[in-house]
Amino acid sequence: MRYALSLCLALVLSIHVLSAQNAELTQALATSRQRIDAIDGQIVKLLNERAQVVRKVGLIKKQFHAPASAPGREEQVLRRAASQAQAPLTPAAIEAIYKTILHEMSAMEASEMQKESRRQ
Repeated sequence: MRYALSLCLALVLSIHVLSAQNAELTQALATSRQRIDAIDGQIVKLLNERAQVVRKVGLIKKQFHAPASAPGREEQVLRRAASQAQAPLTPAAIEAIYKTILHEMSAMEASEMQKESRRQ
C-alpha cells in the first residue's frame, strides 16, 4: 500500500512539474510564435499579390495565344530565388519552396485562362 501511495505521489508531482514546465515553455515561445504569425500574414498577403499579377500575365498570354507554361521563365525564377537564400535556409530549400509556389501559381494561371476562354 505504501508503495502505491508513493507511486501516486510521484506521479502527481511529475504531472505538476511537467505542467509548470509546459506553461513556462508556452510563455517562452509566445513572442516568437506571435512574430511567426505576423510573418505568415505577410507571406500570404504577398502570395495573394503575386497571384493577382499571375492572373494578369495569364490574360496577356491568352490575348497573344501563348501557352500558360513557360519552363524557361520558371527556371529563371528558381535560380534567382535560390541565389537569395541565406542561412539557415539553403538554396535547395528555397528552390523546393518555390517549386511548390510556381506549381500552384501555374495551375491557377491555366485555370484562369480556361475560364476566360469559356467567357468569350
